[in-house]
Amino acid sequence: MDWPCFGRVVLKPFSAGLSEEEWKGLYETFRDPEVAEWNGSSPLRSPFWLFKRLVLAEAKRKDRLAFVILDERGEYLGTLELYDLTAGVEGEATLGILLRRDRWGQGYGTEAVRAALAYAFGPLGLKRVRLRTFAHNLRARRAFLKAGFREIRVGPGPKGKEDVYMEVCREDFGPEA
Repeated sequence: MDWPCFGRVVLKPFSAGLSEEEWKGLYETFRDPEVAEWNGSSPLRSPFWLFKRLVLAEAKRKDRLAFVILDERGEYLGTLELYDLTAGVEGEATLGILLRRDRWGQGYGTEAVRAALAYAFGPLGLKRVRLRTFAHNLRARRAFLKAGFREIRVGPGPKGKEDVYMEVCREDFGPEA
């Protein structure tokens, strides 16, 4: 098992297969209204079987890598994706992360992002990883900065909110920090 890890977290690829508990955790995360609000979406209303089918179809796409985030006890914490993957000259991806609400503010998100970045800049050979988050999501912004991202610009977001665009380049990333 050579999955990306950092600190207390392990990123388990969807391609390794998810346990029933991991599927239930993933489903509940997407159904949580507060998590959905911070993600700029609506809470999931699909039945479990349909959710599972859609996630498995998405996970097969060549331009994305999906992971469940597991804590030091192997328990489900959330999900992380590298999507819009481009190889070659561009060598870029966009990062997205969702954590269970009861695990917010404990440093797990920062550790998961660091694991993903080490994987992106190491085995994947990417040159840059970017993301977008709400400007008012100070907790996420601090976690991303701590993980190595820098803020690039602020621009208009959905529903009259502002978005912060962030990125980190391979030459600026230190996996040991």
